[in-house]
Amino acid sequence: MRSLKAPTIVLLFCFLCAGAPAQERRQTEVERERQRERLQAATMIKQTAAEAPGWSNKKSAVEALADAADLLWDETPVQGARWVRKAWSTIEQVPNSAKDQRLKVFFTRSDQSELRTVVLSVARRHDPKLAEQLLREMSDKKEDEKKERGAFDDRTARSEQLLSMAQQLLDSNPEEAFALAANSLTDGVSFSLQNILASLRNKSVPLANQLFDLALARFNHPQPDPSEAQVLAGYLFRPGLTFSVSSSGQNVMVLNPAHQNLPIVAAIEPDRAKAFLVAVYERLLAAPVAVNGADGAQRAQQILALGNLVASRYQTFAPELAQSAQGFLAQMRQQLMPEPESTARNSTPETRSSGEETSPRPAKEGAYEKLISELEDNADKEGSSAFRDIAYLKAAVATKPQDYVRGKRIAEKIDEKDLREDAVSFVLYRGALSFVAGEEFEKAADLAPSIKDALRRAVVRIALAQRLLSSKPGKTTPDEANLVQQRALDLLNDADRDLKKGDPSPNTARILLGKTALLAALDKEQALTSLAQAIQIINKLEEFDLRHGVAPSLGVNAAPNSSATVNVPRIGFDFRSAIDPLIETHFDDVSALTGRFATNELSGLARLEAARLYLRKSGPAPLRESSAVIR
Repeated sequence: MRSLKAPTIVLLFCFLCAGAPAQERRQTEVERERQRERLQAATMIKQTAAEAPGWSNKKSAVEALADAADLLWDETPVQGARWVRKAWSTIEQVPNSAKDQRLKVFFTRSDQSELRTVVLSVARRHDPKLAEQLLREMSDKKEDEKKERGAFDDRTARSEQLLSMAQQLLDSNPEEAFALAANSLTDGVSFSLQNILASLRNKSVPLANQLFDLALARFNHPQPDPSEAQVLAGYLFRPGLTFSVSSSGQNVMVLNPAHQNLPIVAAIEPDRAKAFLVAVYERLLAAPVAVNGADGAQRAQQILALGNLVASRYQTFAPELAQSAQGFLAQMRQQLMPEPESTARNSTPETRSSGEETSPRPAKEGAYEKLISELEDNADKEGSSAFRDIAYLKAAVATKPQDYVRGKRIAEKIDEKDLREDAVSFVLYRGALSFVAGEEFEKAADLAPSIKDALRRAVVRIALAQRLLSSKPGKTTPDEANLVQQRALDLLNDADRDLKKGDPSPNTARILLGKTALLAALDKEQALTSLAQAIQIINKLEEFDLRHGVAPSLGVNAAPNSSATVNVPRIGFDFRSAIDPLIETHFDDVSALTGRFATNELSGLARLEAARLYLRKSGPAPLRESSAVIR
């Protein structure tokens, strides 16, 4: 027996020795291919950065240059700095008007200011000295300061950028966020500082206290602006709320829901609350105010609005000043608005919020029933046909998503045919998505064919497929798992047929991109075909934002807030989401598809997204011309 074992051992050793070089060769080939693809990704980024300055959409050009610098800075720092400089100068060619004209009384933040934050963040990450230099250039350009300020704009363009960068860093680097926010105080206490203080307190109470002390010291100069005190008052006494006075003299308010339920800081830091109230009294309430002239009257109104909000706090935190503060405020009310008007107009400040919910929100079932009944009854009594249709629409949209039968019945009372069909389709679409969210898949599937609008029907089927694929497998057998995958694939194919029935639109393209992201988990070849179809649709549109991943708005146009009542699928509807599951296994195919876009701009942005994803997923290997790649 011993004589038979010896040849067997020798033979096994020979096989192992023969297998080792083969395994090494395979590893070398995989590494060589990986390095080739990484170099290709770098080339795509450089190509996009070279083309970007010539694009007509200067906003996209700035973003592309900043992204290119961020991605390749370690390999080409000199070129990265040049790209940042080019992006910075290109910002001047982007419109500087307020992004939302409806909210400019509150904020006048523009695309320019947002792009500056993007570029400065890249510069600060790789070359802090360059970032400081760009910030100094902003400070030197006084003519660029906004002529019309919103009530809640930051003090200067420079402070706006510093606080925006601080907000981005709060979670990952609270110390750096603190340093940036403290630096902003050179220009005064800005509105955004309140959010920074509240968020920083969740990360580090000592840092938040130190930043507050610095802000109070900045406020405590001879002639502070009353709006600076509003920021600190909101942080101390009214979490999530900030009050101010608009240029027209209106008392206005903004709300940050994320901070609304935070503990009241003043109760935890009574000494700081007292120091603040003393500073407000000494700098604003005890100082003479000239109410003559527009500037004097506006400042007086700002002080009065502030005083009305903090007056009651004196009794708790600085009782020795309470009587004097009340006397000053009474005197100022008399100066601005003699009795009896002052009492009526100032006892409760008028407020406006940029994001307040105005629709009724019944808390109990009985209140809900009463609300819907009243809305429907009011619609029944409306004499004008046009107004009656809108009233029925309002009542249908106000129903709960699961109460789609009632919503459909009300919507069917609408006289105008197109509006009636749109409202019925929307109510069914919203109801089906609510069933998907509640994992009542059969109810959603039964409701989907009744939805007349093809895009809404497609979204429901995509949402169904997503939830089926993400459901916990439990104790399912391989055959049952295959059945689930086949059902999801059938739903996505049905959605594809739905999408082919409509005219090309941005919503159609977005839904196709979302479908592609799910399809990649089932059949990558079909997903590539789906991506090509999306590109064909995009090429037929006048414009399309490849990076906008928000779900398509498929509400009723005549009911602007209807989209907000829909539980849309939680997937990305942008180009990056579509290629993410494909990029590691089909990088060459995705790269080739980026060249199919009709414009250089879209093609360049698509290349950039593909290269960025590949470099992030393929690991930290250096980008160099290795001998393996050269051979």
